Amino acid sequence: MKPKEAPRIEMATADYLPQVDTMCHHFPSGHVVYLFHALGKGYFRDEGLLPVFARTNHSPKVIEALAANICPIGTATAASVILATAAHTEKGGDPASYPVKIVYQADQNYSAAYYSLSNEYRASLGLPLYPKNITTPRDLIGKILRTGGGTPSVLFEIMAKKHGLADKVNRDMEANGYHADAINLTWVEEFDVKTYSNLMLQGQLDVYSKPTFGHGQFLGRAETSQQGLQYCSFSTIDAGIEPIYAVGIVANLEFINEHSDMLKSYLRAVDRAMPECVADHMVGVKAMNQMRGYGEQYDVIEGIKAAITVGRHPEITGKGGFYANGDTEKHGYGHINPAKLQSLIDILFETGLLKRRIRPEDVYVEVDFRAGADASPQRRLAEALS
Repeated sequence: MKPKEAPRIEMATADYLPQVDTMCHHFPSGHVVYLFHALGKGYFRDEGLLPVFARTNHSPKVIEALAANICPIGTATAASVILATAAHTEKGGDPASYPVKIVYQADQNYSAAYYSLSNEYRASLGLPLYPKNITTPRDLIGKILRTGGGTPSVLFEIMAKKHGLADKVNRDMEANGYHADAINLTWVEEFDVKTYSNLMLQGQLDVYSKPTFGHGQFLGRAETSQQGLQYCSFSTIDAGIEPIYAVGIVANLEFINEHSDMLKSYLRAVDRAMPECVADHMVGVKAMNQMRGYGEQYDVIEGIKAAITVGRHPEITGKGGFYANGDTEKHGYGHINPAKLQSLIDILFETGLLKRRIRPEDVYVEVDFRAGADASPQRRLAEALS
């Protein structure tokens, strides 16, 4: 008797998505709106990935987490990767083998700004007045300043050296006490913008340094919960400091080498989001704030920050905002220019922050993630099974 033929089974793709733990250098914010645009629009899901976003305060801790294989991918500043690689080299390590590399340079242009309450507004609160509003680097002498770490701190050191103020900096007010003839850096813990605003309103903090999208933080607060808030500010652009590379996507070297398909899928999702969030930044803002459970007033605050970041206010950021410049016009978003990395290495060395010179190729890996962009991992798996 002829045996019955086994029924044919149509193979299906897996119904789960591999999780990619992402360590961010900061809380979800308008300057990384592309991540949350990609998340909200389902672009990571389309690529067969489930990103889970964790956070720490500041890029150096992201670098440590990735170097220790706690997370495979994250966001951090180019300067932090350079400094960590150089420190590894000082200890006798091979810089090319340092386990954290830049794979997508999101912030192509980056500057910092210094905010204080205006004298007019200080008078309305009964706070002591300054001889003049803070509008130049020298006006910071005698004030308490929080630079915040990361690239704003790097830009502060560049500015201090260029303006002859390097010997006028008390770099740790908590350890050294307040100096009336110096710029007093405080390392008060990382808080949200409302806390910093309140520290200013209570007279406990003179100047708050943030990237230029900090304009959005103060303007957003004034529009939502502190009507009429008035501040004065100047930027590193005003001080004659050129914008530099800042936050990009970084990855662990083992992840880059062993899981290149997942890395390419991740970067494709981000890259797909970039031009769309430039066109409509509020999609990512709403997805981000919905995830955090924040109210509409944060849509205003983060929306202003994101609008500045994506280039709606070129008077603050320059043409193209943070994400675009001449390189991206030729090569697309996320482009890594070795010459610009070299310039940043030189700047860090000249300011004394970098003790040993390294090469641009020591800190980045060029990932050809756009190749095969039409075939998602799910589709490729289905084709393989069939």
